[in-house]
Amino acid sequence: MHNESENSRRSGIAAMTSPNIPKVAWPCLLIAVLLAPDAVWIGRDRSIWPWDPSWYGEVTADLWFSLGHSLRQWCVLMATGLDMKPPGIAWIGQFFVPLGELFGSVEAGLLLSILLTQFLLLFIIFRIGQEMFPAARLVPVAGAVFAAGTQLFVGLSHQFFPEPLQALAVAWAFFIAVKAATWPKPRIVVHFAGLLILGALAKATTPVYFLLPCAYTAFVFLRKPRTSGFAEEWRSASSRVLIAGCGLAGIAGAIWYAYNFRHVWQHVREASSGAIALDYGFRASVAKKLIVWLDLLNQSFLAPYLLWVFVAAAAMALMGLWPGAVRGKLPPRAMFLAVLCALQMALLLLLFSANDMVEARYMYALLPCVAILFMTVCARVPIRGALVALIALCVFQWIAANRTTLGVGSPLANQSAWLLRVDSDPARYDELTHMVQVTSTIPYRYNIVGVEEPWLNANSAAFFAAKGRLRTGVRCYYTSLGYAEKDVGKALRRIDELQTHYFITLDEPFQRAPPNFVNIVSLPVLRELKGSSRFKRVAFGSQNGVQIFERTSDPVPARPQQAAVSTHGGA
Repeated sequence: MHNESENSRRSGIAAMTSPNIPKVAWPCLLIAVLLAPDAVWIGRDRSIWPWDPSWYGEVTADLWFSLGHSLRQWCVLMATGLDMKPPGIAWIGQFFVPLGELFGSVEAGLLLSILLTQFLLLFIIFRIGQEMFPAARLVPVAGAVFAAGTQLFVGLSHQFFPEPLQALAVAWAFFIAVKAATWPKPRIVVHFAGLLILGALAKATTPVYFLLPCAYTAFVFLRKPRTSGFAEEWRSASSRVLIAGCGLAGIAGAIWYAYNFRHVWQHVREASSGAIALDYGFRASVAKKLIVWLDLLNQSFLAPYLLWVFVAAAAMALMGLWPGAVRGKLPPRAMFLAVLCALQMALLLLLFSANDMVEARYMYALLPCVAILFMTVCARVPIRGALVALIALCVFQWIAANRTTLGVGSPLANQSAWLLRVDSDPARYDELTHMVQVTSTIPYRYNIVGVEEPWLNANSAAFFAAKGRLRTGVRCYYTSLGYAEKDVGKALRRIDELQTHYFITLDEPFQRAPPNFVNIVSLPVLRELKGSSRFKRVAFGSQNGVQIFERTSDPVPARPQQAAVSTHGGA
């Protein structure tokens, strides 16, 4: 038995050597080509990140600075920098900050971490296709090109959000489900532990997204006889790396959740239902909300051309059911996995419809399910040339989506709100950089940004301050008048309680009229400060209406414990 096990191990090592390198290299090359336009977008963009991406970016930059200056401060910030949203994106992103400094843009470095996540997502989708349909070599290609051409994939490749990390965890869950029947029990345990840790660190809601594939994997695990032990699994280099990573990330993640669980749970509840969620959604019956979510599903993953590709593939797949068709029957395991994907999608759509929040970004982790269903349909296409034509149509969608974001194509029909055009104009970016330099004269002082615009808000200013400290070592903090504050008196008291030195806002002609729900007190506070003797206006040349007020009586500030938290929520 020992000789058989040793021979099996050696054959496994041999299978991972040079003969298999091309099998891994060419899918990687394909995926690199699919992501090339996103890299171009990142290199050209000079837009300012809005609320949550700036908050993640601020904490990420602070983590990298602390790691190089104080290990104790770094440990504290790892546990407290993000208090209500899991920190996986910031923990990973901190190691891309020096890459961004090398490129001259911290944003570009952080978005490269997102591109790496997207690369792994497409690679796992490709591997799932290979495992499900080993005799159909074009089917994994179809799945990868299909996923890369969806509007939400392209759009979120340019945003510093945790949804790509969550989608990666979901894809991993389905890959484990595909391999569970052939893997030994120890390997299932190692991958399952890594999956749970990654999912928990990506978003608190991730377990709901891979509930069914995990249940299936657990079922297979319980029925599978034990054929090897962990000692044999430890001989695998990849397993050793995964076990070490699970140990470190698991301990750090457990500490973070133990410290912040109350805030996380409160945020999940508020972001899904209630007054805050209604600011970003609406309340209706499950049936009516389901129609809305199905429309968002179509817009995010199928519009404008992939829906017709899917329909054409399904029609040709039905032809494959006729007697004498070229394609044989699908493997039972593949059919079962496709059904599992459909059920998982149905479960999540019903959960979305039962809540008040409506946000297409939250369904991004359904992309592996949609891709698996598409590959299942493609596997039934009876003519190889027809499958090539379907892939060509997927490429056409990929070209159209990327042309739109790069500004060389017209807007798409039924275009997603997340498919944003590249902004290469540095005017606002440079102005915000200068504003932060002007208002960062006193370290550790809180300044207030009294307006909430995507390019000018407390989070974006705090992110620019955190980036500035990487060069200067000086750090100021920025906060808002209060999330969606409606009481002018309370907003004015906040300015005094925080001993605010600088107050930043937009002049009256540049403010929204009427104001949205996060800017109710912005204009009244501006008028109050214009007539106040406690603040004076600072000379600041701005083409975008930025106004800076400095306190005339300067109290000694108390050093803040941490940077201001996000002013905008999301589940």
